[in-house]
Amino acid sequence: MNPINHSSFLIYRNLSSNRQQKKEAEDIWWFLNSLCKLMTIDDVEYGLEPPDFVFHVSGNSIGVELTKLNPKVFVEGGYARRKPFKEWEKETKINPQPYQEFSWGDFSVKDSLAAFNQQFQGKCDDVKKWKQNFSEKWLLAHVDSGGPFGEIFPARERIVPGREEDFANLKAKIIYSLASICEQPHPFDCVILFSGQNLFPFPANGRNLHKLPVAKPEVLERGAKASDEYLDWSHTSKSCKRQISEEEIKSGKINPPF
Repeated sequence: MNPINHSSFLIYRNLSSNRQQKKEAEDIWWFLNSLCKLMTIDDVEYGLEPPDFVFHVSGNSIGVELTKLNPKVFVEGGYARRKPFKEWEKETKINPQPYQEFSWGDFSVKDSLAAFNQQFQGKCDDVKKWKQNFSEKWLLAHVDSGGPFGEIFPARERIVPGREEDFANLKAKIIYSLASICEQPHPFDCVILFSGQNLFPFPANGRNLHKLPVAKPEVLERGAKASDEYLDWSHTSKSCKRQISEEEIKSGKINPPF
């Protein structure tokens, strides 16, 4: 997959001096790479916060709000593990080892769905604060390191041999549950979960204006029929780094790191 020319977008041509805006532009870099293979984006600029961005498409403007998904509802202090994760990342760069691992903790699917619903409702309420009118409104939900729902992206699936049926039911149950939340009345035209260059859109009211890839009917049907016991499944989320040897790179089985 060849990357797009990001310098054609205003947010990368004129880098913001605002630290948060620069980080958000970095977060959607690979997302934009994939989106531009599905639809034509003429330009991307910062919004008036809210929203975070404005996508310009064929003379129309899309107001785009970005949020980073939490794996469970946090009452105070937000997702506290993000701070030690940043410290771990710095340490692994200063003192790299053959294998290094960071644990984010254990979370159930039910925990993560409750957190998604809470964040989603909060962003819906925030639309009232938007200072501009747009042809469309989008919500981008970033599944970052330590985030939930990685199972819905093929590139992040981890299937235990012999349990393929269970994992297919789990994935379908998650997609069905997310779709059910996104089917509630809300002000967004599209909600898109993304991780790196993988994206999973949930258009509102079945109006897929840009013909983005969506959940297949048979997956939603499977999710509706799957037992609610899958919502109690939990997993330990980890971030890992492994040093790649020259021999592995020369073998052609592993691409060189960037």
